Amino acid sequence: MRRSFSLNTLYEVVHVWQARLASAPAVDAFVASGFDESGFVDMAELRGRRRR
Repeated sequence: MRRSFSLNTLYEVVHVWQARLASAPAVDAFVASGFDESGFVDMAELRGRRRR
């Protein structure tokens, strides 16, 4: 028997932490430093993939 689990709670926690980090001064300094973020995946894109 195969079970499936919802990851919605995990996504909600990650979303809250992303919002907290986005408002942190250290994150602003990091982004302003010009660090290449091209290797990261947008969380909204991941959520869209799981719903299909």
